[in-house]
Amino acid sequence: MQQITIRDMQPEDEAFVATCSHVNESPENDAAGIPRLAWLREHHAEGVRTKVALLEDKPVGFAHLAPIELSPWGPLGHELAVLPCLFVKFDSQKEGAGTQLVQACEAEARACQYKALVVPAYYWKDDFWFMPARFFEHLGYEAVQRRGIEALLWKPFEPDAAPPQLLEPQFHFEAVPGKVVITLFWNAFCPTSSIEAQRVRKVVREFGNAVILREYQAENPETFLACQCARAIYINDNEIGWGYEAPEEGIRAAISAAIR
Repeated sequence: MQQITIRDMQPEDEAFVATCSHVNESPENDAAGIPRLAWLREHHAEGVRTKVALLEDKPVGFAHLAPIELSPWGPLGHELAVLPCLFVKFDSQKEGAGTQLVQACEAEARACQYKALVVPAYYWKDDFWFMPARFFEHLGYEAVQRRGIEALLWKPFEPDAAPPQLLEPQFHFEAVPGKVVITLFWNAFCPTSSIEAQRVRKVVREFGNAVILREYQAENPETFLACQCARAIYINDNEIGWGYEAPEEGIRAAISAAIR
């Protein structure tokens, strides 16, 4: 196993982190990295941190840490830190980078006197890479709430730590006679969400006055608490989604079906 080193994000790491390693792969990916980096910089003074894993002086992974009140994916809680996203390049996942990144976030959370570190994770049926709950269980995290494959895991540091709570989306559809209404929830922290939002806007313009777009940026504290929805697309009162970035042809087909 090669030597992994962990450090706080430096300027030379920013492009890698902002684009989830997809630097210069497409204008779409590069554009989506801009709002993420802006969000990380904006909230650094409020306790948001990014740890970067290096292998032979090259970044191969990263993890974010945020006070729960600022975590763009939720959940709800107090005096807790959240690890909302852990990423390690596929060809480096056996080098121990993921474990060391989590440990670095734990050390930071303890130093900042949070009462626990919380991880939004998923019990995938296969070995999908994104925030796998069983990986965190191997590192000593316990599930405190679960809904389908979605779960909250945590590692308490203090006996009086209060468990976090999953978001409970509060979407209420308001119809407009003769129009198809698109409701878009997105957050700048996630490049996938940013790319999806750009595609929705582009496709909506193609339909002119037949479609109304209602757009909500989930990082806005009032929006977040009122709607408890970090990322979603609704066509009228029906949610659509693909897990990955919604494809333009899929958005277009769904809107066309709603118009018919």
